[in-house]
Amino acid sequence: MTGGTAVNSNILADRYADIKERLLALADEDQSIRAVIAIGSSAREDSPADEFSDLDLFIITADPEGWLEGDKPRQLGKICISFTEPTLGGGRERRCIYEGQRDVDMIILTPEQFGAALREGIAGWVMNRGFRFLLDREGYAALAEKYITPGVSRQPMSEGDFLNTVNDFCFHNIWAYKKLLRGELWSAKMCIDAYLKRLLLAMAEEYHALSGKDVWHDGRFLDRWAEPEVLDALTRCFAHYDPEDCKRALAETHRLFAKLSEAVAAKRGFAYPGEALEYAAGSIGMQDDNKKGLSL
Repeated sequence: MTGGTAVNSNILADRYADIKERLLALADEDQSIRAVIAIGSSAREDSPADEFSDLDLFIITADPEGWLEGDKPRQLGKICISFTEPTLGGGRERRCIYEGQRDVDMIILTPEQFGAALREGIAGWVMNRGFRFLLDREGYAALAEKYITPGVSRQPMSEGDFLNTVNDFCFHNIWAYKKLLRGELWSAKMCIDAYLKRLLLAMAEEYHALSGKDVWHDGRFLDRWAEPEVLDALTRCFAHYDPEDCKRALAETHRLFAKLSEAVAAKRGFAYPGEALEYAAGSIGMQDDNKKGLSL
């Protein structure tokens, strides 16, 4: 929808209908609200909203503090939980759970911030799979048509990024293992099952994207796009809060990462830092077994 009047149509016929209706009614009275754009599952055809989906919105406003620190979100319904966090375009996001366990994520940007986010491609990170204007007083729809390319916006790794990711992974293999030997179990486990898993996910995304898979961000729908052999290996990559099990999970994580990175290097024609991976494997007690198991 474009223009200066808020829309109330069939798109509101869902479990968030009353929240959207209150928001659009507020926008009719509050001229500081310049645009409201639905993104995420409520606006896309691929993997559309279900009973567990949240409501993701851009709220473009000349009064961002009224949404971030003020009571404007409370005008949409009874809030049970609320907090803010940084988000794209230099803005902040207000995340609320309204009664009925309905979570609404509101990316709050000024008109200047949103215009820049469109022109610089930042908004495309969250709008490329679908968006719907509920209110547009600034003519953003034309800008969106110009700057948003439907589909997947993921950028492939450069060779430099690839080599840095592999060496970062190897370094933190050894770092986590030392923490285990020192008795710092919490730090070790958070490295193994958080930091190293983010690097493992990045390599898994690269590997599967090269195979033509529709790879989603942050591991979303991973069980849908990852190969069965990778999913099977992942069942062994996470640890209990136990030193020996952390060592086991670290070795399994290393093994999967090594196979994925080797395959990526071969497909992309990248230099493969096999010596770094072998050194890390030996340093965490794997010796020569980092080649066992997974066949990609």
